Amino acid sequence: MAIGLEEREDVRTEIAEIVLTEVRGVMPKDLVAQLSLDSPLSALGLDSISTMEVVNRIEKHFGMRFREEWLYDLETCADLVDCIARHADPAAASKPAAPSTLAVGPPPAATASIPAPHYDVAQFPECVAFHERLAGAAAAGLENPFFRTSQRVRHRVATIGGREVINYTSFDYLGLACHPEVIESAKAAIDQFGCSAQASRLVGGNHSLLEELDDELAQFLGTEAAIVFPSGYGTNASLFGHLFGEQDLILYDDLAHNSIALGAAASRAARRSFPHNDASAVDELLRDVRSQYRRVVVAIEGVYSMDGDYPNLPQFIELKKRHHALLYVDEAHSMGVLGNTGRGVCEHFGVDPAEGDLWMGTISKALASGGGYLAGRDKLIRYLQYTTPSFVFATACSPPNAAAALTALRVLREEPERVERLGDRSRLFLKLARDCGFDTGNSHDTPIVPIILGNSVRCLQVSHELLGQGINAQPILYPAVRESAARVRFFITAEHTEEQIVRTVEALAECVAATEGELG
Repeated sequence: MAIGLEEREDVRTEIAEIVLTEVRGVMPKDLVAQLSLDSPLSALGLDSISTMEVVNRIEKHFGMRFREEWLYDLETCADLVDCIARHADPAAASKPAAPSTLAVGPPPAATASIPAPHYDVAQFPECVAFHERLAGAAAAGLENPFFRTSQRVRHRVATIGGREVINYTSFDYLGLACHPEVIESAKAAIDQFGCSAQASRLVGGNHSLLEELDDELAQFLGTEAAIVFPSGYGTNASLFGHLFGEQDLILYDDLAHNSIALGAAASRAARRSFPHNDASAVDELLRDVRSQYRRVVVAIEGVYSMDGDYPNLPQFIELKKRHHALLYVDEAHSMGVLGNTGRGVCEHFGVDPAEGDLWMGTISKALASGGGYLAGRDKLIRYLQYTTPSFVFATACSPPNAAAALTALRVLREEPERVERLGDRSRLFLKLARDCGFDTGNSHDTPIVPIILGNSVRCLQVSHELLGQGINAQPILYPAVRESAARVRFFITAEHTEEQIVRTVEALAECVAATEGELG
């Protein structure tokens, strides 16, 4: 029998009363007077955690489970009422459901009929396939070059298997990780604060070293404000989903770091990549679709870690202004590297950082520590400081890490010649490699030089042969890059000597020639 209009209204009224009661139970008491069906949940002081608490309570009332996609549309109390009215059995109200009736959909199958790969982690198909690939490579006589263990690392030299090798796998571009002042400051920070920040910055993990680092980073970068995050990867992965939603569009470079792509995918925003460094493609795209979205952000990098090139920043600045978009620049590999004094891609192009919107970077590379940062306009940075999940809910950057980065930054300001020396060594390596006829892709003016061999097996062999000659350089293989773009990648530092670079390229030529004979 069809439910009459009056009966439907009675059901909705009952649902509404339950919803308002549950919301009232978790919201701040000083906001209760504002509670109504049309009240936005955010205006009632409900964050994602307290909203889920309300949902969990409602599920018990109505013997139902909310699907994930339903949660996306819950902005007001009325939205909750509508959702329940559409999907719940009104007769179940206020009656705790048995476990078997809580799931939406057909009853679960008998345990015996569930195949082992669905619950035995050792039989997950992806795990099985991975270990089969490792076994196949070992059977073919290919040594696994990944997770090589260093017993000691000092500047450009690492000890691997008890033997010293020239190291080209380090992000320590300026050679500050082993600088005596940097090391001493990290030790002193442990004595003062201990090894861990012990909490997130919001609730007790903040300390004076982090405050100083925030301020000095902003001064160095030329922005109004900056804040240090515990993780560079986590900064990107968290920020995009936090600032951009279903009315927005995220555009990112084809070669953008995985953390940017993951952050975009985790958001509810529309997203798409664009051809590498192609500002004109972004321009055309924005001309067609900009009006369809609330916020549009263009995400690029200061230096691309796979290819060692960088974007034409002024072009992206111009198009972001013209289309009223936002510009997000990941400077993980350009801070300390580009510009006469290492201030990054803005200094390299003579651009005022105020022309962009968010400058992300890490203290894990040129600043010889571990963590990330965001820099930009003060009002936005202060908002992010109180709300970004990877900042608010993560233990803060440790005191020795903060001290190391702070001292490294000060050394960089006092010794800008390190940046000049890094440029000299990088140009030398690139010139010698090109003189040997190697394909170095688009690398220029950066310390990242790929030697593109276009064959993953050959890259493995070359890396292995180089290690035998006392040189540590990692292969980058399919599927991290296309098979035709498989490469051995070199990170140059200011601490590499000219003699080491000459020797390395000579050894590289020998190894490549030897493997060509083996494959041929």
